[in-house]
Amino acid sequence: MLILLGILALILGIVFYAFIIEPRRLKVKHYLIRKNKKRVLDISKADDLFSLESDVVIAHLSDLHFSRWFKPRRINKIIRSTLTTKPDLIVFTGDLLEDYQHWPVKQTTKLIEKLSNLKAPLGKIAILGNHDYRSGGKYFVMEVLKEAGFTILTNESVFGSDEKVSLAIVGIDDASSGHPKYNYERTLAEWHLMLLHQPDYIDQVQNLELYDLILSGHSHGGQILPPFYQAKVTGAKRYIENLYLPTKNTLLSVSTGIGTSSIPARFRVPPEIIYYHLSNKKEAFKTDFSEFKKTTSIVKTYSPEPKEQAIQIVKD
Repeated sequence: MLILLGILALILGIVFYAFIIEPRRLKVKHYLIRKNKKRVLDISKADDLFSLESDVVIAHLSDLHFSRWFKPRRINKIIRSTLTTKPDLIVFTGDLLEDYQHWPVKQTTKLIEKLSNLKAPLGKIAILGNHDYRSGGKYFVMEVLKEAGFTILTNESVFGSDEKVSLAIVGIDDASSGHPKYNYERTLAEWHLMLLHQPDYIDQVQNLELYDLILSGHSHGGQILPPFYQAKVTGAKRYIENLYLPTKNTLLSVSTGIGTSSIPARFRVPPEIIYYHLSNKKEAFKTDFSEFKKTTSIVKTYSPEPKEQAIQIVKD
């Protein structure tokens, strides 16, 4: 009897954690990226030590999935994070709403207000995801993002620069609900970025090696991650989370997102915001990190599928 009660208590504890606690956590990641991308430095615990190395800081948000369960006030932690880090640019890679048909319209003003509190000197850029098209929600989502100060890219590119760096950013329409185009010309920018909601469609990108960084989402990292199993969704079965190096010049980052889909729960996949600190230095990071006196080197190698190149993430 005691064993059964213990098992029941454990199950209830896991359910409480998955529905109440973990969806409200926010994991903040900071990556320092040089032009040579064979290694990436994880500076999440010491990002302030690398301000002189960074030429531009980009904040990456994805998969907010606002709904009856995920209301605008839930992004207060994200707003505070951006106010602390002060990124130069904020990008959003799709799925603002879970389903337009079930969106509580009275929350729209508050949603625009909260999104407007995300600020960056080089602006805010967004693309749409597959959920943004649900129930005819495309134009509503676009209007909300525009009212909140986002520039929406639908098979378009923009150029931005300041005294330190120049950026060319391409935004691709959603693969399953929109009409994506994958062929774009290189510009004279120092960094070429692409926003792509469903990461598996990176294989459709022409001249992939021209891009320095491709930012994506959609997968939620599986959202519910029991031991020994990871759920995969169409469009993110090959690239699920973390960093990949599909060409020697191109880094693909797949965010696990912020909101939830289908059920309002997360387990072992907390919401995340990712900051990319881009450096124009061309040499790769050294494994011993003798150039950074205040860091210790803990090297962890992520190995994507065999035909992909491995990328090393070196933690501070």
